[in-house]
Amino acid sequence: MRKQQHHNLKSVRITGFCSAKGLVELTCHVIESMTSLECLTLETRQSVVRCSDPANKSGIAKDIVMEGHRAVLAIRTYIEPKVPSEVKLHVLEPCSCHNAEL
Repeated sequence: MRKQQHHNLKSVRITGFCSAKGLVELTCHVIESMTSLECLTLETRQSVVRCSDPANKSGIAKDIVMEGHRAVLAIRTYIEPKVPSEVKLHVLEPCSCHNAEL
């Protein structure tokens, strides 16, 4: 990617985050190129779906839940180590009630 500095952006939110290599690379580029970044929020695709919500009575497909956990693993493995200490990283994870199913 072109080296370009973004000096004014203080907050970035990525919704629909998944474990795709290109999205992980883009996020790393954001961290490295935005010198004024104060807050980075990564919202996995599955974080907005909650099992306790009556609209989700049928549940969530297992492959969707698995992708949510792969996204969190990618964040913890590849992105979190690159986040400077002065930047607040917020990760919105999938519903925790599915952890026992994995």
